[in-house]
Amino acid sequence: MAHRLDDAPDRMIDLGDCKLPYWKIGRGPDLVFVHGWPLNAGTWRNVVDALKADFTCHVIDLPRAGQSQWTEATPGGVKGLSRALGRAVGALDVPGRFLFVAHDSGGGFARAVAAQMPDWIAGLALGNTEIPGFHPWRLTLMLALRKPLQMFFPLSLRTRLGRWLLLRDCVTDTRLIEGELSPRFIAPLTGSKRLMDGAMDLVHTLKAADFDAIGDAHPKITAPVRLVWGAKDPWFPLKHARGMVDSFGGPCELVVIDDAKLLVHEEHPQRFAAEVRTLAAQAAWQG
Repeated sequence: MAHRLDDAPDRMIDLGDCKLPYWKIGRGPDLVFVHGWPLNAGTWRNVVDALKADFTCHVIDLPRAGQSQWTEATPGGVKGLSRALGRAVGALDVPGRFLFVAHDSGGGFARAVAAQMPDWIAGLALGNTEIPGFHPWRLTLMLALRKPLQMFFPLSLRTRLGRWLLLRDCVTDTRLIEGELSPRFIAPLTGSKRLMDGAMDLVHTLKAADFDAIGDAHPKITAPVRLVWGAKDPWFPLKHARGMVDSFGGPCELVVIDDAKLLVHEEHPQRFAAEVRTLAAQAAWQG
C-alpha cells in the first residue's frame, strides 16, 4: 500500500475505456478525493498527509489527467468525467459510506455522483467549486475564446510571466506558482503534448450549462456538506458561494479562509484537513 501520493499507485482501475491510477493511503473512515482541472491526484498530497493517520484516503487521477491511461474514445467533458468518477468509486476498496473531498471542477463531478448514490455518501467537503447559475466572466471569456486559447494556453505556460498571469488568480501567495504548482503540475503538461491535449479536452467540450445542471443534484444531497472557501477567489466569489448554502437537501455550512483564492487546499492544507475532520465528526456514517 502506498504511503504518500508521490509513491507509485497501488493499482490501476480498469474502466474498460480507460485506466485510472489509484492510491489507498492510511486507515480509518473512508475519504474519496477528487481533483479539479487541470491538476491531478497529487494536488491532495499535503491534505492526505495531514489525514492519513485517522482516515483511509482513496485518491485517483481522473481520465486524461496525471498517470491515467486513455484513448480518443474515452468519454470526456463534464458528463463523461462524472460518469467515470461514479464507475471508479464502485471499484475502490470502500466497504461502506464515505466522505467526498473535492475541489473546483472535481467538486462538480462529486456532487453529480453523490446525488446518484445517496446511500453511500456520509458527507461532502468541497473547496472552491462551480456555483450553479453563476458564470464568472473569466469562464465566459475562456469559453468564447476557446479556439485561440487552445494555442495560447500551452504557449503561455512555457514562460514564467505566462504562468504568473494565468495562475495569479488561483493563489494569494504567488511564490507557490514557481515553488510548487509549476514543477508538479505545469511542467508535466508542457512536457507532454498528450497530457496537454487531455487537459484541453475539457475546455474544448465545456459549456456553462454543464455546471448549472449540477444545481439539480443539490436537493438530492441530504448528507452534511462543508464548503471550504478561499475568500479572495475571483473565479468563484464568496458572495455567490453564500447563495449556494441553502440549495442542498441536508445541512450545509460555509467556512471562509480569508487568505486564500481558488486553490484553497494548496495554500492552506492543514486548515483544509481540519475542516474535513470537523465534517467527519458530523457525518452520517450509518445508513
